[in-house]
Amino acid sequence: MSKKEEFLYDERIVERHIKEGTLSRKDYEKYLKSLPDSEDKGEVLIIEEDEVVEEEVVEETELESVEEDETE
Repeated sequence: MSKKEEFLYDERIVERHIKEGTLSRKDYEKYLKSLPDSEDKGEVLIIEEDEVVEEEVVEETELESVEEDETE
């Protein structure tokens, strides 16, 4: 596939190409179906939400402390 073709199918801007008529929805669907299945190459990512929430609480507490110091 040429660089120009890669640009046409770039998922970040493919909707713009379809809207402008540079690429048809039908051609895009056909392209997507032609891609190989790479599910077996993927990895499961588990995000511990508790850790993220705790960090956010600490940051908020620190911000409140700084704001109080500034108003005094």
